[in-house]
Amino acid sequence: MILQTFQSQAVLKILHRGEIYRAKPSISYRGEYAALVDIMGLRCDCPVFCVVKGRKQNTSGRVSATVRLTLDVPEKHVKLTEFSEWADFLYAFHNTKKSDYRMLQPDTEELTQREYTELIKSLKNQRKLKDYAYPQAILEKINPKWLKGYKIVLGKATGSMQAMERFRNFFRK
Repeated sequence: MILQTFQSQAVLKILHRGEIYRAKPSISYRGEYAALVDIMGLRCDCPVFCVVKGRKQNTSGRVSATVRLTLDVPEKHVKLTEFSEWADFLYAFHNTKKSDYRMLQPDTEELTQREYTELIKSLKNQRKLKDYAYPQAILEKINPKWLKGYKIVLGKATGSMQAMERFRNFFRK
């Protein structure tokens, strides 16, 4: 499966040395990422997020000076989520009990426990690629053998970049 991910130049250096890259836990999203690792049964400290090349994307992944890596990853190493479901989970996570991400706090009004449980179930459920509107690929690691190309991309995503992404999505599956 051809995937693209935006990473720092340090990641590219690791891959060029022939080493496997494993993401370190995020400080700001530590709980959310740990929950995703548990939901999807991953064997890593932090997931690596990618988009599927040629499929609709809801975010380019560009947040700062980065490198766009193009990877050819065997499907057995790829987990998929629907981008909007992941975004909903991120939003809902702030209303969970601190000791258990699967349980909402009793005073939560945005969604019910049943809706939240279904959201987690949907994140866990692996479907065929064609069944995702905006597929988000999740990896445990990046193997240097998977690197097929890269491009250094500088700067933050701008309004014009976001408009270009909407235009490109029109022609994607």
